[in-house]
Amino acid sequence: MNNLILVVDDDLMRSHLCEQLTEAGYQVVEASNGLEAITIYTRLHPDIVLLDAMMPVMDGFSCCVQLEALPDAKETPVLMITDFSDQESVEKAFAVGAADFITKPIQWPILRQRLRRILEAYRAMQELRQQTAQAQLRETQLRIALGTSKK
Repeated sequence: MNNLILVVDDDLMRSHLCEQLTEAGYQVVEASNGLEAITIYTRLHPDIVLLDAMMPVMDGFSCCVQLEALPDAKETPVLMITDFSDQESVEKAFAVGAADFITKPIQWPILRQRLRRILEAYRAMQELRQQTAQAQLRETQLRIALGTSKK
């Protein structure tokens, strides 16, 4: 598996979540607020960010906005975690760029499946981008070759 997950939460759930993720075969790094998360993200470039919405220093919504603004973080999925299940928080999470949303208390089987599916989609998108770039390069090379052969 070997995916690197950044877990960002300011309470005891973070250590429990990190333990479960490690046991499931993921590599895990953790941060206790959004500011720490951005610092860790820019250094390690995790495959996915599990981000608590409500934290001191910088909340998850603001952190998500700042992560989205980083040039290399635009495609990294963010799974927002919160105690709130109200429609406004859900809408706000997606508006700031979250790929998905889950409420506390977290049910491990549900989180495990969501992580697996989000990471599969993330890998598929990366492969598609890479294939598209390779196809564009081959097309450019072909145009150059055809252009020079006509002369």
